[in-house]
Amino acid sequence: MTTIRLTEAQKDLLNRATGILEGVLGRRLSQGEAVEALATFALRNRALLASSSKDSARSLENDPFYDASIVFDMGKTDERTVDKVLYGK
Repeated sequence: MTTIRLTEAQKDLLNRATGILEGVLGRRLSQGEAVEALATFALRNRALLASSSKDSARSLENDPFYDASIVFDMGKTDERTVDKVLYGK
């Protein structure tokens, strides 16, 4: 068993996806079962996911507020530094 850190928005998405899965399967799922089902779906549908990521990359190119030239140098980092930056902990 492992722990996954999720933001509130990610938790909401997981709960919504779990609701869809429960409707399709006709039974309640734990969060672990939902994550497993979503991971299995992703592995079985790689081509579909690859094509959707290409679409999102193209939309970033057209976004006037997106600038790939902006770079943040955090210096030397370790897991604690990354956690502090990403999660504020």
